[in-house]
Amino acid sequence: MSLVRRIAAIPKPLLTILALVFVAALWVLDYVTGPDLSPLIFYVVPVVLVVWFAGRRPGVLVSIVAAFAWFLADYLTGRHERLSPAILYWNGVEKLLFFLLLVQLLATLKSALERERHARQEFLEREVRIAEQVQERLFPQRAPRMETLECAGVCRPARGVGGDYYDFLPLEDGRLGIAVGDVSGKGLSAALLMASLQGSLRSLAAADGARVDEIVGDVNRQLCSLTEANRFVTLFFGIYDDHRRELSCVNAGHNAPMLLRAGPAGASPERLRSGGTVLGFFPEAGWRAQSLSLAPGDVLVAITDGVVEATNAANEEFGERRLAEVLVASRSLPADELCREVLARVAAFLAGLPAADDLTVVVARVLPPRRG
Repeated sequence: MSLVRRIAAIPKPLLTILALVFVAALWVLDYVTGPDLSPLIFYVVPVVLVVWFAGRRPGVLVSIVAAFAWFLADYLTGRHERLSPAILYWNGVEKLLFFLLLVQLLATLKSALERERHARQEFLEREVRIAEQVQERLFPQRAPRMETLECAGVCRPARGVGGDYYDFLPLEDGRLGIAVGDVSGKGLSAALLMASLQGSLRSLAAADGARVDEIVGDVNRQLCSLTEANRFVTLFFGIYDDHRRELSCVNAGHNAPMLLRAGPAGASPERLRSGGTVLGFFPEAGWRAQSLSLAPGDVLVAITDGVVEATNAANEEFGERRLAEVLVASRSLPADELCREVLARVAAFLAGLPAADDLTVVVARVLPPRRG
Protein backbone atom coordinates (compact mmCIF):
# COMPACT_ATOMS: atom_id res chain seq x y z
CA MET A 1 0.00 0.00 0.00
CA SER A 2 2.89 2.37 0.64
CA LEU A 3 4.06 1.95 -2.98
CA VAL A 4 0.53 2.67 -4.25
CA ARG A 5 0.36 5.82 -2.12
CA ARG A 6 3.72 6.95 -3.41
CA ILE A 7 2.67 6.49 -7.03
CA ALA A 8 -0.63 8.28 -6.37
CA ALA A 9 1.32 11.21 -4.89
CA ILE A 10 3.26 11.78 -8.13
CA PRO A 11 1.81 14.69 -10.16
CA LYS A 12 -0.08 13.45 -13.20
CA PRO A 13 2.08 15.24 -15.83
CA LEU A 14 5.24 13.90 -14.22
CA LEU A 15 3.79 10.38 -14.04
CA THR A 16 2.92 10.56 -17.75
CA ILE A 17 6.46 11.66 -18.63
CA LEU A 18 7.94 8.87 -16.51
CA ALA A 19 5.70 6.35 -18.29
CA LEU A 20 6.85 7.60 -21.69
CA VAL A 21 10.48 7.32 -20.57
CA PHE A 22 9.73 3.81 -19.38
CA VAL A 23 8.24 2.93 -22.78
CA ALA A 24 11.34 4.29 -24.49
CA ALA A 25 13.56 2.17 -22.23
CA LEU A 26 11.41 -0.87 -23.00
CA TRP A 27 11.79 -0.23 -26.71
CA VAL A 28 15.57 -0.15 -26.39
CA LEU A 29 15.49 -3.39 -24.40
CA ASP A 30 13.08 -4.92 -26.93
CA TYR A 31 15.30 -3.95 -29.83
CA VAL A 32 18.49 -5.21 -28.17
CA THR A 33 17.05 -8.60 -27.17
CA GLY A 34 15.96 -9.36 -30.71
CA PRO A 35 13.03 -11.38 -32.00
CA ASP A 36 13.01 -14.12 -29.36
CA LEU A 37 11.59 -12.18 -26.37
CA SER A 38 7.87 -11.28 -26.26
CA PRO A 39 7.53 -7.76 -24.75
CA LEU A 40 3.73 -7.56 -24.33
CA ILE A 41 3.58 -7.60 -20.53
CA PHE A 42 6.25 -4.93 -20.27
CA TYR A 43 4.44 -2.49 -22.55
CA VAL A 44 1.20 -3.05 -20.64
CA VAL A 45 2.66 -1.96 -17.27
CA PRO A 46 3.13 1.79 -17.99
CA VAL A 47 -0.27 1.94 -19.71
CA VAL A 48 -2.02 0.44 -16.68
CA LEU A 49 -0.22 2.73 -14.22
CA VAL A 50 -0.97 5.89 -16.17
CA VAL A 51 -4.64 5.08 -16.74
CA TRP A 52 -5.19 4.20 -13.08
CA PHE A 53 -3.28 7.08 -11.51
CA ALA A 54 -3.34 9.83 -14.17
CA GLY A 55 -6.54 9.27 -16.13
CA ARG A 56 -7.95 8.25 -19.47
CA ARG A 57 -6.34 10.90 -21.72
CA PRO A 58 -2.76 10.37 -20.51
CA GLY A 59 -3.44 6.65 -20.83
CA VAL A 60 -4.44 7.05 -24.50
CA LEU A 61 -1.22 9.00 -25.17
CA VAL A 62 0.98 6.37 -23.54
CA SER A 63 -0.98 3.62 -25.36
CA ILE A 64 -0.29 5.17 -28.75
CA VAL A 65 3.42 5.52 -27.97
CA ALA A 66 3.61 1.97 -26.56
CA ALA A 67 1.83 0.48 -29.58
CA PHE A 68 4.13 2.35 -31.97
CA ALA A 69 7.24 1.32 -29.99
CA TRP A 70 6.12 -2.30 -29.98
CA PHE A 71 5.38 -2.19 -33.73
CA LEU A 72 8.68 -0.48 -34.50
CA ALA A 73 10.66 -3.03 -32.49
CA ASP A 74 8.91 -5.86 -34.30
CA TYR A 75 9.71 -4.24 -37.65
CA LEU A 76 13.38 -3.54 -36.89
CA THR A 77 14.11 -6.88 -35.25
CA GLY A 78 12.55 -8.88 -38.11
CA ARG A 79 9.90 -10.63 -36.04
CA HIS A 80 7.48 -10.34 -38.98
CA GLU A 81 9.94 -10.40 -41.89
CA ARG A 82 7.97 -13.13 -43.69
CA LEU A 83 4.68 -11.23 -43.45
CA SER A 84 3.30 -9.01 -46.17
CA PRO A 85 3.26 -5.25 -45.48
CA ALA A 86 -0.55 -5.27 -45.19
CA ILE A 87 -0.50 -7.90 -42.45
CA LEU A 88 2.42 -6.19 -40.73
CA TYR A 89 0.55 -2.90 -40.54
CA TRP A 90 -2.65 -4.66 -39.55
CA ASN A 91 -0.78 -6.23 -36.63
CA GLY A 92 0.33 -2.72 -35.68
CA VAL A 93 -3.28 -1.54 -35.72
CA GLU A 94 -4.23 -4.55 -33.57
CA LYS A 95 -1.60 -3.55 -31.02
CA LEU A 96 -3.03 -0.03 -30.86
CA LEU A 97 -6.60 -1.31 -30.58
CA PHE A 98 -5.54 -3.68 -27.81
CA PHE A 99 -4.05 -0.85 -25.78
CA LEU A 100 -7.01 1.47 -26.40
CA LEU A 101 -9.42 -1.28 -25.32
CA LEU A 102 -7.31 -1.82 -22.21
CA VAL A 103 -7.47 1.91 -21.47
CA GLN A 104 -11.25 1.91 -21.86
CA LEU A 105 -11.71 -1.12 -19.61
CA LEU A 106 -9.45 0.24 -16.89
CA ALA A 107 -11.01 3.70 -16.99
CA THR A 108 -14.51 2.20 -16.79
CA LEU A 109 -13.51 -0.05 -13.89
CA LYS A 110 -11.91 2.81 -11.98
CA SER A 111 -14.94 5.03 -12.58
CA ALA A 112 -17.26 2.32 -11.27
CA LEU A 113 -15.12 1.79 -8.18
CA GLU A 114 -15.01 5.54 -7.52
CA ARG A 115 -18.79 5.81 -7.85
CA GLU A 116 -19.20 2.96 -5.40
CA ARG A 117 -16.73 4.58 -3.01
CA HIS A 118 -18.52 7.93 -3.25
CA ALA A 119 -21.86 6.22 -2.65
CA ARG A 120 -20.50 4.53 0.48
CA GLN A 121 -18.98 7.80 1.63
CA GLU A 122 -22.25 9.67 1.13
CA PHE A 123 -24.10 6.93 3.00
CA LEU A 124 -21.68 7.16 5.92
CA GLU A 125 -21.92 10.96 5.91
CA ARG A 126 -25.72 10.77 6.05
CA GLU A 127 -25.48 8.30 8.92
CA VAL A 128 -23.07 10.59 10.77
CA ARG A 129 -25.36 13.60 10.24
CA ILE A 130 -28.26 11.61 11.65
CA ALA A 131 -26.09 10.55 14.58
CA GLU A 132 -25.10 14.20 15.13
CA GLN A 133 -28.75 15.23 15.29
CA VAL A 134 -29.59 12.40 17.67
CA GLN A 135 -26.64 13.17 19.94
CA GLU A 136 -27.43 16.87 19.92
CA ARG A 137 -30.91 16.04 21.20
CA LEU A 138 -29.36 14.04 24.04
CA PHE A 139 -27.74 17.14 25.49
CA PRO A 140 -29.91 19.47 27.60
CA GLN A 141 -32.04 21.59 25.28
CA ARG A 142 -32.48 24.35 27.85
CA ALA A 143 -30.90 25.34 31.14
CA PRO A 144 -32.77 24.17 34.24
CA ARG A 145 -34.67 26.78 36.22
CA MET A 146 -33.35 26.93 39.78
CA GLU A 147 -33.84 29.47 42.54
CA THR A 148 -30.19 29.73 43.55
CA LEU A 149 -28.26 28.31 40.60
CA GLU A 150 -27.61 29.35 37.00
CA CYS A 151 -26.32 26.58 34.72
CA ALA A 152 -25.06 26.33 31.16
CA GLY A 153 -23.13 23.82 29.07
CA VAL A 154 -21.58 23.60 25.61
CA CYS A 155 -20.17 20.58 23.76
CA ARG A 156 -18.31 20.77 20.45
CA PRO A 157 -17.42 17.32 19.10
CA ALA A 158 -14.20 17.08 17.14
CA ARG A 159 -15.65 14.61 14.59
CA GLY A 160 -19.33 15.42 14.33
CA VAL A 161 -20.18 12.92 17.05
CA GLY A 162 -18.06 12.16 20.07
CA GLY A 163 -17.76 10.76 23.54
CA ASP A 164 -18.09 13.90 25.64
CA TYR A 165 -21.14 14.08 27.86
CA TYR A 166 -22.81 16.65 30.03
CA ASP A 167 -26.26 16.75 31.54
CA PHE A 168 -28.50 18.55 34.01
CA LEU A 169 -30.90 16.19 35.79
CA PRO A 170 -33.83 17.79 37.65
CA LEU A 171 -34.51 15.69 40.76
CA GLU A 172 -37.08 15.80 43.53
CA ASP A 173 -37.00 18.21 46.50
CA GLY A 174 -35.34 21.04 44.61
CA ARG A 175 -32.21 19.11 43.71
CA LEU A 176 -30.28 19.11 40.46
CA GLY A 177 -27.85 16.54 39.13
CA ILE A 178 -24.84 17.95 37.27
CA ALA A 179 -22.83 15.51 35.16
CA VAL A 180 -19.78 15.91 32.94
CA GLY A 181 -18.15 12.84 31.42
CA ASP A 182 -15.72 11.66 28.79
CA VAL A 183 -15.82 8.28 27.04
CA SER A 184 -12.53 6.81 25.87
CA GLY A 185 -12.15 6.88 22.12
CA LYS A 186 -13.83 9.02 19.49
CA GLY A 187 -16.47 8.76 16.80
CA LEU A 188 -19.60 6.66 16.65
CA SER A 189 -18.46 3.97 19.10
CA ALA A 190 -17.75 6.60 21.76
CA ALA A 191 -21.08 8.30 21.03
CA LEU A 192 -22.96 5.02 21.57
CA LEU A 193 -21.27 4.47 24.93
CA MET A 194 -21.97 8.09 25.83
CA ALA A 195 -25.70 7.50 25.19
CA SER A 196 -25.57 4.38 27.37
CA LEU A 197 -23.90 6.39 30.15
CA GLN A 198 -26.58 9.05 29.94
CA GLY A 199 -29.41 6.53 30.09
CA SER A 200 -27.91 4.75 33.09
CA LEU A 201 -27.23 7.95 35.00
CA ARG A 202 -30.66 9.44 34.37
CA SER A 203 -32.48 6.32 35.51
CA LEU A 204 -30.31 5.74 38.59
CA ALA A 205 -30.17 9.38 39.70
CA ALA A 206 -33.96 9.49 39.84
CA ALA A 207 -34.00 6.94 42.69
CA ASP A 208 -35.38 8.58 45.81
CA GLY A 209 -32.71 9.34 48.43
CA ALA A 210 -29.80 7.90 46.43
CA ARG A 211 -26.36 9.31 47.30
CA VAL A 212 -23.93 10.40 44.63
CA ASP A 213 -21.37 7.71 45.52
CA GLU A 214 -24.08 5.03 45.32
CA ILE A 215 -25.29 6.35 41.97
CA VAL A 216 -21.79 6.37 40.53
CA GLY A 217 -21.18 2.85 41.80
CA ASP A 218 -24.39 1.58 40.17
CA VAL A 219 -23.51 3.31 36.89
CA ASN A 220 -20.07 1.70 37.02
CA ARG A 221 -21.52 -1.79 37.43
CA GLN A 222 -23.81 -1.27 34.46
CA LEU A 223 -20.96 0.00 32.31
CA CYS A 224 -18.74 -2.92 33.30
CA SER A 225 -21.39 -5.30 32.02
CA LEU A 226 -21.76 -3.39 28.74
CA THR A 227 -18.28 -2.26 27.72
CA GLU A 228 -15.20 -4.00 26.42
CA ALA A 229 -12.13 -4.31 28.62
CA ASN A 230 -10.32 -1.46 26.85
CA ARG A 231 -13.15 1.08 27.13
CA PHE A 232 -13.71 3.32 30.13
CA VAL A 233 -15.47 6.50 31.18
CA THR A 234 -14.39 9.43 33.33
CA LEU A 235 -17.21 11.21 35.13
CA PHE A 236 -17.83 14.11 37.46
CA PHE A 237 -21.27 13.89 39.04
CA GLY A 238 -22.76 16.16 41.65
CA ILE A 239 -26.16 16.81 43.19
CA TYR A 240 -26.93 20.40 44.11
CA ASP A 241 -29.50 21.19 46.79
CA ASP A 242 -31.28 24.36 45.73
CA HIS A 243 -32.63 25.08 49.23
CA ARG A 244 -29.40 24.59 51.16
CA ARG A 245 -26.91 25.67 48.48
CA GLU A 246 -24.99 22.46 49.05
CA LEU A 247 -23.19 20.33 46.49
CA SER A 248 -22.42 16.66 47.01
CA CYS A 249 -20.15 15.32 44.29
CA VAL A 250 -17.91 12.49 43.13
CA ASN A 251 -15.01 12.68 40.68
CA ALA A 252 -14.46 9.34 38.93
CA GLY A 253 -11.11 9.90 37.25
CA HIS A 254 -12.28 13.05 35.50
CA ASN A 255 -10.46 16.37 35.05
CA ALA A 256 -10.90 18.09 38.39
CA PRO A 257 -13.58 20.81 38.09
CA MET A 258 -12.60 24.28 39.32
CA LEU A 259 -14.58 26.05 42.02
CA LEU A 260 -14.09 29.80 42.17
CA ARG A 261 -15.24 31.14 45.50
CA ALA A 262 -16.84 34.56 45.77
CA GLY A 263 -14.56 37.43 46.72
CA PRO A 264 -10.73 37.42 46.81
CA ALA A 265 -10.67 33.67 47.49
CA GLY A 266 -11.78 33.12 43.89
CA ALA A 267 -8.36 34.18 42.60
CA SER A 268 -7.11 30.66 43.41
CA PRO A 269 -9.66 28.10 42.20
CA GLU A 270 -10.25 24.94 44.20
CA ARG A 271 -9.97 21.58 42.41
CA LEU A 272 -12.66 19.02 43.16
CA ARG A 273 -10.68 15.76 43.00
CA SER A 274 -12.35 13.65 45.67
CA GLY A 275 -13.80 10.41 44.32
CA GLY A 276 -11.93 7.48 42.85
CA THR A 277 -11.00 5.64 39.67
CA VAL A 278 -12.61 5.70 36.22
CA LEU A 279 -15.80 3.80 35.40
CA GLY A 280 -16.04 0.61 33.39
CA PHE A 281 -13.02 -1.32 34.72
CA PHE A 282 -13.73 -2.59 38.24
CA PRO A 283 -17.31 -3.65 39.07
CA GLU A 284 -16.78 -3.52 42.85
CA ALA A 285 -14.83 -0.25 43.01
CA GLY A 286 -15.93 2.44 45.45
CA TRP A 287 -15.94 6.23 45.39
CA ARG A 288 -15.73 8.92 48.08
CA ALA A 289 -18.29 11.71 47.99
CA GLN A 290 -17.41 15.30 48.81
CA SER A 291 -19.87 17.82 50.26
CA LEU A 292 -19.48 21.55 49.80
CA SER A 293 -21.43 24.52 51.10
CA LEU A 294 -21.69 27.17 48.40
CA ALA A 295 -22.35 30.87 48.62
CA PRO A 296 -23.75 33.45 46.21
CA GLY A 297 -21.08 34.32 43.65
CA ASP A 298 -19.38 30.93 43.74
CA VAL A 299 -18.77 29.50 40.26
CA LEU A 300 -18.23 25.84 39.42
CA VAL A 301 -16.60 25.07 36.06
CA ALA A 302 -16.23 21.52 34.76
CA ILE A 303 -14.51 20.64 31.48
CA THR A 304 -13.34 17.62 29.54
CA ASP A 305 -9.70 16.95 28.76
CA GLY A 306 -10.04 18.27 25.21
CA VAL A 307 -10.03 21.81 26.63
CA VAL A 308 -6.81 21.66 28.65
CA GLU A 309 -5.07 19.31 26.18
CA ALA A 310 -5.81 21.44 23.10
CA THR A 311 -2.44 21.76 21.35
CA ASN A 312 -1.34 24.59 19.06
CA ALA A 313 1.16 24.63 16.19
CA ALA A 314 4.05 25.08 18.64
CA ASN A 315 3.03 21.82 20.36
CA GLU A 316 1.94 23.71 23.49
CA GLU A 317 -1.12 22.65 25.45
CA PHE A 318 -3.73 25.12 26.59
CA GLY A 319 -3.34 23.72 30.09
CA GLU A 320 -5.00 24.29 33.44
CA ARG A 321 -3.03 27.45 34.14
CA ARG A 322 -4.44 29.26 31.10
CA LEU A 323 -7.90 27.91 31.90
CA ALA A 324 -7.70 29.23 35.47
CA GLU A 325 -6.56 32.63 34.18
CA VAL A 326 -9.54 32.80 31.80
CA LEU A 327 -11.98 31.82 34.53
CA VAL A 328 -10.64 34.31 37.07
CA ALA A 329 -10.67 37.13 34.51
CA SER A 330 -14.18 36.29 33.21
CA ARG A 331 -15.91 34.96 36.33
CA SER A 332 -18.45 37.79 36.39
CA LEU A 333 -19.95 36.72 33.05
CA PRO A 334 -23.27 34.84 32.97
CA ALA A 335 -22.91 31.07 32.83
CA ASP A 336 -23.63 30.70 29.11
CA GLU A 337 -21.27 33.54 28.18
CA LEU A 338 -18.52 32.10 30.36
CA CYS A 339 -18.84 28.78 28.49
CA ARG A 340 -18.49 30.53 25.16
CA GLU A 341 -15.59 32.63 26.45
CA VAL A 342 -13.60 29.53 27.42
CA LEU A 343 -14.15 27.94 24.00
CA ALA A 344 -13.28 31.23 22.27
CA ARG A 345 -9.99 31.41 24.17
CA VAL A 346 -9.18 27.83 23.23
CA ALA A 347 -9.96 28.59 19.56
CA ALA A 348 -7.71 31.66 19.68
CA PHE A 349 -4.96 29.55 21.25
CA LEU A 350 -5.25 26.99 18.44
CA ALA A 351 -5.02 29.81 15.87
CA GLY A 352 -7.04 28.07 13.19
CA LEU A 353 -5.98 24.50 13.89
CA PRO A 354 -8.88 22.06 14.37
CA ALA A 355 -9.37 20.69 17.86
CA ALA A 356 -8.07 17.13 18.14
CA ASP A 357 -10.58 16.16 20.81
CA ASP A 358 -14.12 17.02 21.86
CA LEU A 359 -14.49 20.27 23.82
CA THR A 360 -17.04 20.49 26.64
CA VAL A 361 -17.53 23.23 29.22
CA VAL A 362 -20.17 23.33 31.96
CA VAL A 363 -20.66 26.31 34.28
CA ALA A 364 -22.83 26.52 37.41
CA ARG A 365 -23.06 29.88 39.18
CA VAL A 366 -24.62 30.30 42.63
CA LEU A 367 -27.11 33.16 42.68
CA PRO A 368 -27.98 35.54 45.49
CA PRO A 369 -31.43 35.25 47.06
CA ARG A 370 -34.22 36.59 44.87
CA ARG A 371 -36.04 39.58 46.25
CA GLY A 372 -39.78 39.56 46.64
